[in-house]
Amino acid sequence: MKYRLLDFLVCPDCGEEVKATIFKEERIAYNGNMSVHKCHHTCALQDSGDKNGDCASCYCREVKAGMLVCPRGHIFPIVDHIPRMLPDAFCGLENFIHEYEDLLPLKRIRTVIDSKETRTFSSVQKNTQKSFGYQWLRYDVQDDREDREIFLSDSQLSEAELRGKVILDAGCGMGRYTRIAGYMGREIIGIDLSKSILKAYQKTHDNPTVHIVQGDLLHLPFKKKQFDIIYSLGVLHHTPGPPQAFSNLVQCLKKGGIISIWVYGTAGNFRDFMTNPLRDGRRNFLTSNTTKRIHWILVSVREFLSNTVRLVTTRMYLPLLYLFCYPLAALGKVPLLKYITASVHRKWRVRLQENFDWFSPQYQSHHTKEEVLGWFNKVKLDDITMLQHGFIPKVGLRGKLQ
Repeated sequence: MKYRLLDFLVCPDCGEEVKATIFKEERIAYNGNMSVHKCHHTCALQDSGDKNGDCASCYCREVKAGMLVCPRGHIFPIVDHIPRMLPDAFCGLENFIHEYEDLLPLKRIRTVIDSKETRTFSSVQKNTQKSFGYQWLRYDVQDDREDREIFLSDSQLSEAELRGKVILDAGCGMGRYTRIAGYMGREIIGIDLSKSILKAYQKTHDNPTVHIVQGDLLHLPFKKKQFDIIYSLGVLHHTPGPPQAFSNLVQCLKKGGIISIWVYGTAGNFRDFMTNPLRDGRRNFLTSNTTKRIHWILVSVREFLSNTVRLVTTRMYLPLLYLFCYPLAALGKVPLLKYITASVHRKWRVRLQENFDWFSPQYQSHHTKEEVLGWFNKVKLDDITMLQHGFIPKVGLRGKLQ
């Protein structure tokens, strides 16, 4: 964790600013020129006791281990360079606690681990953390060119719009888009619920303007109104409350800032389905009401079958489910039949991951464009555009905060 990250963080439980107690620090040597910016709220480096530190040297210093504390006594560990800002953050960190037991408030930590809040959070989010951690820590495909194209297309953002902006990647996963956007914007924070943050840090630690945080979109650890651009691509539908998660993100957006999201679509009613924004190459196949109705029926049946299968797969042992996704990945290359799977990507390794991504998460909601448009209108976003998609609905909207 870079000291500069503290300029953005607050306690997710009470909203108070947090201060860092440092156990272990590392110096990072970056190649190339850095764009250095002063903190707006406080100089965390000086708060740490270094009265002679300057902004350039601050960027090159990483907190490998420590803890964050707010005035109300809420504590969060910094482990392997990453602040863990979840109610159950200390659970499973026996090695960390043992290594720094002389520096940690052990009694307070035991109280946190045994608290009702921690048990409740774990019961709600445990499966989500496990499934996405299992998935992304095994994903080794990296194609910066493809990731860049997909990111700009799905986010409906341009490199020019990102240039010089402070950005939030809400649900960064393994950091594939955080890495891409990190070289376009001024500064970016990637946040995710699962252990995929370990992979995200590996992918982005060579960029001094990228920060990775483990946190929950329903309890964001960020100050209000501080991001120029927020994007959340394929994430909100995996939360227990997508509308609330979306509203939380908008609260962190500056006036005039841009937010872009996409979530899984649903067939919905035929009248609304007919007006979905299909890509040019897809619209040519659906020129009559008959073909459009057949399309709607097929999407409805596919969704019903998928939801039925998920009643079993979301309860499966994760390694077994991973094996189950191999034949699905192979089926993803068979004409027509491929559309009953969750991925038709040209690379089988990507198809494997995308099938696992579809069938493993506990939470997976589907939405119409009219529903998501209601989220945007409720928080007074304008200049709204919609993402064009293929035969399977993919609801993507982008808007600007008034």
